[in-house]
Amino acid sequence: MSSLGPAFAHEFRRETWALYAVGILGATLRFVARIRRLGVRNLQIDDYMMAFAVIWYTMLCVALNQVVTLGGSNLMDEYDIKHLTPTLKSERVSGSKWVYVSEHSFLLNSWTLKSCMLVLYARITEGLSQKRLVHYLAIYVACGFVATELSLFLICRPITNYWAVPTPNPQCANYQYYEIIQGCIAITADVLMLLVAIPIIIRVRVPLKQKLILLLIFGLGIFVIIAALLTKIYCLVPSLISYVYMNWYFREATVAMLVTNLPLVWSLIREIFPAIRSWTGSKRSDRYRSGPWTWNKGLGTSQRYGRSAGAQSRDFSMHNYGQSAVVTPSKAVSDFTCRASEERDAVSDDASGRALRIRQDFTITIDSEPPDYTTSHEPGQSPGPGDSRPQSKNSNV
Repeated sequence: MSSLGPAFAHEFRRETWALYAVGILGATLRFVARIRRLGVRNLQIDDYMMAFAVIWYTMLCVALNQVVTLGGSNLMDEYDIKHLTPTLKSERVSGSKWVYVSEHSFLLNSWTLKSCMLVLYARITEGLSQKRLVHYLAIYVACGFVATELSLFLICRPITNYWAVPTPNPQCANYQYYEIIQGCIAITADVLMLLVAIPIIIRVRVPLKQKLILLLIFGLGIFVIIAALLTKIYCLVPSLISYVYMNWYFREATVAMLVTNLPLVWSLIREIFPAIRSWTGSKRSDRYRSGPWTWNKGLGTSQRYGRSAGAQSRDFSMHNYGQSAVVTPSKAVSDFTCRASEERDAVSDDASGRALRIRQDFTITIDSEPPDYTTSHEPGQSPGPGDSRPQSKNSNV
């Protein structure tokens, strides 16, 4: 097992605080984008959850740096135990307590970020069949959090053995049983979240360049999974057990922060860098080019995606009644849809209102009654051409 020498401590502090700056930058940009779009008073539940995640992310960085500053924890080999002094023992006790704090901080940060992503998934799958999968995934994540917390509290008993130096129970030093439970649940949850998200992004109708960027952002979740696997390797493989696991702990947490925040920062980045906005084709003509998520199967029928409110999207024309002129208001309907979409963007729950728009169609119904030729005339006299009355039309839009 590698020891925590001055060189390791210096490199670790430099790496973790640099990564911390990147993670906090992602969270800050998210809050700026959300406040610009929604206002401070209209922030939503996932924004407050992200603030909670930032607290535990900060605590994780502080706790891990305290461990390396104090020289380690009760994770020791025979050589370390043999050369313990009262001063070293006191430092190791303090380091072990900080390890316990870091485990809780990582756990709370990780599961809060998963919850934020589930809230985003719930929004972009509103009205879609995938919404049911998001509900099942939320149940799995909630149950996994409870199981992981229980394992952290119950595997090492009494709990004071977590900072006993040396500890009588190896599980209180290497956390192996806990790491197995936490790793299995966290990694499978991350894999399931990718399996739910990527098909939705592939099917959503946005410009190809924008879709590729979104796939890249969510694809960073693959790095989160790889970092989690490497963390478990340095915690579980006997020949590799070392404090290097802490590097991968914080790398995993940082990338998870970026994956959770970048989808909501995208609109702000496009506003700051106009070149990106033009490159991704976010002009009005591109934004509405794809139309609603529908395809026509035949006259009067359509397959719909989006909110299922009993309405379907159909192009309509004003038909001839008698000698009336024909007007086809396709442009008016298109402009109406565009204006309504822009209003929804302005109050969108998240910045994916543009990047991941699942168009919601309006019901426009034209009810018409046949011309009424009933007029006052003498009995036995048929109505003439000049006795016709204008037809009555009721338009309910």
